[in-house]
Amino acid sequence: MPKSKETLDFKIRNVRIDDVKEVYKLLTANKPYVGLNSRYTYFLLARDFYDTCLVALVGDRIIAFSSGYISPNRPNTFFSWEVVVHKDYRGKGLQKLLLLQQLEMTGAEYLEGTVNPSNEASRKNFLKIAKILSAKYQEKILFSKEDFESDGHEEEILYKIGPIHTFQATNSYISKA
Repeated sequence: MPKSKETLDFKIRNVRIDDVKEVYKLLTANKPYVGLNSRYTYFLLARDFYDTCLVALVGDRIIAFSSGYISPNRPNTFFSWEVVVHKDYRGKGLQKLLLLQQLEMTGAEYLEGTVNPSNEASRKNFLKIAKILSAKYQEKILFSKEDFESDGHEEEILYKIGPIHTFQATNSYISKA
């Protein structure tokens, strides 16, 4: 049973290839909260983007996963691909904390991520991150429903936060959590 926010004892580290089985189980258990990609995708993320992808653990159990990368075409931008938090640990600020740590690690000037219109929790988290960082945000449709043809996929709304001028957010956010 998870502890309260004030006493939740977890650690955050970079993802490893041997985490993929547990990460995939976490993702599968949290559908439709997250869009599940192929297991191969997560192996590639752990191999090629381990330095920008994180897991949160309680003991040896992975309770959250956050993937993202620095875009080769926008080297000052961290793109958040996917964040999943185990249902028992939601509402404790882990999604925001993981994203803030990824921003700090990468030194990115901008944060981008897409959110489906039905995912109100992720939308609110992006807006809270913009507030924590005292940064502007923009939102626009990146891919429309029509782009996905008839597979039932919602539109993807791009959230862009920045510029991020100084970065002390992780420590200040942790102290508020």
